This record gives sequence, C-alpha cells and structure tokens, in this order.
Amino acid sequence: MSDDSDHALDMTAISKRFGPTLVLDDVTFRVRPGRIHGLVGHNGAGKSTLMKIALGAVPPSTGTVSVGGRRLTFSRPAEARTAGAGMVLQELSLVPTLSVVDNIFLNAERTGPFGTIAGRAERREARSLLEELGITGVPPSALVGDLSIAQQQMVEIAKAFRLGRRLLILDEPTAPLSRQEVARLFELVRQAAALGTGIVFITHHLREIFEVCDEVTVLRGGREVLSAGTSETSLDEVVAALVGGSLRVIEAGGTGPSPSGRPPVLEVEGLTVRGKLEDISFSLAPGEIVGVAGLAGSGRTTLLQALFGAIRPDRGRVRLDGARYRPRGPAGAIARGAFLVPEDRHVHGVILEHTIEQNVVLPVLRELRRLCFFSARAAGRAVERILATLDVRATGRHQVVQELSGGNQQKVVFSKALLSRPRVLLLDEPTFGVDVQTAAEVIRRVRQEVATGRAAVWVSSDLTELLQVSDRILVLADGGIRRVLRRGSVDFTEEALLHAMQRAGGRSERGQGEAT
Repeated sequence: MSDDSDHALDMTAISKRFGPTLVLDDVTFRVRPGRIHGLVGHNGAGKSTLMKIALGAVPPSTGTVSVGGRRLTFSRPAEARTAGAGMVLQELSLVPTLSVVDNIFLNAERTGPFGTIAGRAERREARSLLEELGITGVPPSALVGDLSIAQQQMVEIAKAFRLGRRLLILDEPTAPLSRQEVARLFELVRQAAALGTGIVFITHHLREIFEVCDEVTVLRGGREVLSAGTSETSLDEVVAALVGGSLRVIEAGGTGPSPSGRPPVLEVEGLTVRGKLEDISFSLAPGEIVGVAGLAGSGRTTLLQALFGAIRPDRGRVRLDGARYRPRGPAGAIARGAFLVPEDRHVHGVILEHTIEQNVVLPVLRELRRLCFFSARAAGRAVERILATLDVRATGRHQVVQELSGGNQQKVVFSKALLSRPRVLLLDEPTFGVDVQTAAEVIRRVRQEVATGRAAVWVSSDLTELLQVSDRILVLADGGIRRVLRRGSVDFTEEALLHAMQRAGGRSERGQGEAT
C-alpha cells in the first residue's frame, strides 16, 4: 500500500451505510498531486457520497481518508478544508451583487486591526491568484452578476483553489458552458494541476475524461469497477464499465410515429429556438411515450419549454390533435391540452407555502367556477379524488406542501397535471429525487394516462428508466435529433443508448448550453 502522504487524496477501503442501505462498498480512490482524476458513474452510483466523505462532511462506516497526508478524524466540518481541500459544486455559490474579490474571500475574509476586513490585502491576493491561474479579463473589482457564466465558473474555481491547493473537486464544471468555454476551462484546470494540486473531475461527458484527465475511476452500484490511466483505457471500456456489459454501436434512424394507425396527438416539424434547438421534427401517436436523452446542453429542457409555451420558437410548426398549436405562454398550453411537469418542482412545480389544494387547483380555477364564483366545494371534491388516485400521504388537502416529503410533493405536481386532463404530458426528470416506490407509482400512473389515448414526452438522465418507459427514444445533441432508438430493436439497450449519447456529443457551439 502506498504512503498516503504521496497523494492529494487517499481514500482506502471506504464503505458507507445509511441504515440498512449500503451506498459504498470497499472503495479505494486515490488522487496524486498535479494529476487530474476523472470520476464517473450513473446517478446513485455513490459519487456524491464518496466526495462528501472526502470533504469530511460525512464520516465513512469503514475505511480511512487522508488529504495531503493529513488523516481526517471527522471531528469537525472544516477539517478537510484546513487540510487543503476545496470543491466547486454544480450549482454556483457566488453572490451576484458582490465583487469578484468579495466572493473569493466570502466567509474566509482577511482581517486587519480590530477585526476589520483588510480590503487592500484581499485585492492584492485576488489579483495574484487570478494571474497564477491564468484567468484574464476578470477584474477583481467587477460585480459577479455582470460576468458571463464562464467567467463566473472561473471565479468559483479561483475561490475554491485559494482554500484547496492540495485537493480541488470539480462537480460537473462544464455543464453550463459552450464548447469554446469548455476549452478555456480545461486550460484553467490544467494550470491548477501544474501548480501541484490534485484534481477530481466529475462529469457525465465521458469524452471530456479523455480530453483533460490523466486517470479515470468508474463507480457502479457503490463499487469501483474500473480505475486506470486514460492512456490505458478507452471510451468503449468506460461505457462498458458504467453499464456492466459490452457495447453495440447504434445506427441512426428516422423519426416518425409508432405504427398505431391513429392520427397523431402531437406533430412537431422544424421546431427551432435560435442557439438552443435546430429543426426538431417528430410526432406522438395516441398511447405513446417518447423518451428524450441527451447530455447537458443538448436541448432537452428547451424542447419541453418550447412545447409548453415558456419559450417562443423562432420557427417551426406544431399541431395538437390536428389543429395548429402555438401557445402564447404556459396558460395557453394548459388550455389547449399540454402540461409540463418541471425538473425543479420547488421553483416551478409548486408553491411550497401554499396548501395542497391551492396548488392543485391553480391551473383549473376557471373550470371550478359556479355562476362566476369559485366553488370551494367542487374544488375540494376534485382534489380529494385526485389525491386518492395518486395516494398522496398527507394529513389532508389543507396541509402546506413544504411539510410533505419529496415524493409526496412530486405527487402534488402530478395531481396538478392530471386534474387539467392534458392530451400531452411533458415530463422533465419526473422521478428525480424521489424514492423507488414513488418513482414506480409515477411510471404506473403515466402509463395509465397514455393508455386512454393521451401521449407523453419523457426527459430523463436515468437511462434505465428511459428504456423502461419509452416506445422510442430521441437522442439530442447540439440542439438536434441525432439518433432514434425503437423498442424491440437489438439496439434498444442501455449500453447502446449511452454510447449514442457520447458519440452524438451534447454541447452547443452556437452559444451557452442550458442545464438539463
């Protein structure tokens, strides 16, 4: 066994249980100084838990952790940071109304006499730090809110690097960036490594591993299934390790409705949103679920938002039940028979401070009127009926939504959708962040809805789920449909789908890609 002082991060025989659930099983993960080590795995593979342990936020059930040769005891939260570990989360933690300097030193300020902030010393150190990392065009005095997303990402890295000179963990750092911005970010990451920092690079874009990383580790089901130098392995081997099987390359196919013989519920032709979507064409047959797969920036969420009227397309034609469909906004989409279950239910799906009933009836207030007055009795009956159908666990329809579990909050979002009786369900990560039982209930309920002649577009990062629910899967990259997988074909497999996504790419060169 190597001396842990030889590593920026040395995690040996790490196991972690949460109650009866084994999340990590005997994982050994080491990062050497000056090296960039890629960490990949599907959602639920254990990456987040492993990194929380590395940062001292969660203690392992068994195993040891050292940062820069210092063994962590997990006695205090800041222990790993004191040892020289820093992390850049996928969601930026910057304050847009503060300057670059103030953000870099936020919660770790330089102080002078009488506890006052040493502004001059901070500005000198910030300027030196930015120069050391090769970050140009970002004045220390600039407001972060005035910077581009790429510049904000660089400030975030500089902030973490200041405290994490031994170990720097980057969680999906390229997700919001265009291809040109990614290339600049890679220069910054390489510069940080050249200064002797060990870097953990977490990404779903497997090609990035081979562009910027020296080594790669693959987690699957809480276990390490591959660890090698990137010069000693290949994209195919990494994909095979992720899915636990051999690869079959997918062939491109055309789009079109499943052969139901009935008129389409939804027809999309040439849908284009400048910089986001380009010439999207497909149709939905009654009773069909079409899945949408793609990496960050592929256009998945933009597609659903355009169909829901939240984004105005620049060109293209859409027909719903044979009639022209061009809603002016979400209210118009709901009135016409399309409903979006959004990815972030807390921001766009529910009003947490309102009751279950207030949330569920919001899209159908006009339908619950009696002689121009809102009918509380009709609303109560409708809500009780839909809550029982979805088995929402609550004290009653008047309970505040924020008091519910995540799974029951998601059921409230679905209750809103089903009460509006949509012809097309637009589902953006509908099972994200819920337990297995709730996910199964969501899938069962959507299938029941489409069995009555409705249709659904299902976006998910969970490839197993997409294969389970979809009749066809559209693979998006750079805002266009690049592949189509059809149920029943030999290529309708997780390994083929993942391989198709990686080969297609998934990052816009026309501008900043959206987070999906």
